[in-house]
Amino acid sequence: MRVLLLGSGFVTPFHLTGWTAAGAEVVGIASRNPVTAKARAERFAIAAVYTDPVEAVAALRPDVVDICSPVERHLAHVRLAADAGAAILCQKPLAATLAEAIAAAEAARDAGVRLMVHENFRFRPWFRAAKTALDAGRIGEPFYLRSDLRLAGTVPTARHPEPWSLARQPFFRQMPRLLVLESMIHQIDVARFLLGAEPTAVVAMLRRVSPDVVGEDLASLMLRFPSAHAVLERSYATLGEADPPAVSEELRVEGTGGLLRVLRDGTTEIVTETASGRREERLDVDLDDAYARSYAATIAHFAAALRDGTPFETGPADNLRTLDATLAAYRSAEAGTVEPLPSPELAALLGIAT
Repeated sequence: MRVLLLGSGFVTPFHLTGWTAAGAEVVGIASRNPVTAKARAERFAIAAVYTDPVEAVAALRPDVVDICSPVERHLAHVRLAADAGAAILCQKPLAATLAEAIAAAEAARDAGVRLMVHENFRFRPWFRAAKTALDAGRIGEPFYLRSDLRLAGTVPTARHPEPWSLARQPFFRQMPRLLVLESMIHQIDVARFLLGAEPTAVVAMLRRVSPDVVGEDLASLMLRFPSAHAVLERSYATLGEADPPAVSEELRVEGTGGLLRVLRDGTTEIVTETASGRREERLDVDLDDAYARSYAATIAHFAAALRDGTPFETGPADNLRTLDATLAAYRSAEAGTVEPLPSPELAALLGIAT
């Protein structure tokens, strides 16, 4: 499997490590930033470096194009790869608008190539363990999910005079839609994954706290599911919490037979209550280097599904649901409304009456 990587930003070393673990050959990297592109190429022994992705695709004719470029270029890069007949792995979000995301999915479909969105959070080992436990009925029927992460990422501290998240990913400063589109999209996807259902409505409240960003850095979302509801919160403007980075969101799922919880360090526990008493159990989860391993697991799933012709977990039909809920959260916050899901635009595509 010959892979071309588009982009050279923060996440690309994790992608490149994942491709190495999957036994693929990364034959080139194309990026508008030749300095970081050359650094990645030297570190991972990649022979070809380009600044023009069109030139790279034409010269290398890759089997797979891994898109890690900024979101505003995703649609063009999906079309470029599709026209070349390459399978596509695209970093989330697939696009900044639902119309562009649908256009990207249609471009891949029309070209007869396979497309998967790189949504690595659901591949974190604690969420895989949680999913197995929930599907086995370990806590009965889930009726409530809460996912929360709070840290000082956009505000300075004595330990991080330059705010931690802004130092790590400077483009955060200028994103008009920041926390929900960039980060909480993961929480929405994980909620869908764990509950095994689609949300029917979302309501959101967003706020900008730090003067160093233009988008929101505090958000609260509530999602209605057919037999449960989910409360998702995230703050990058919270002082007094443990230093970033955080290993995981804190998660709890309450069911008719007990509680499943994931702690900030990834530790995963189940507490059950029966007539005979209370039982606590810690699930067997390998926490070592789990952040990097989630990227590798995502890529391994993509490679295996491509090889075997099996479905992608986060193919377009699935991931459009996550993006639809993400964008509806912004409409809810702006208008003060409860937004039904799916949106009329996505419902029309899926053939669902609204």
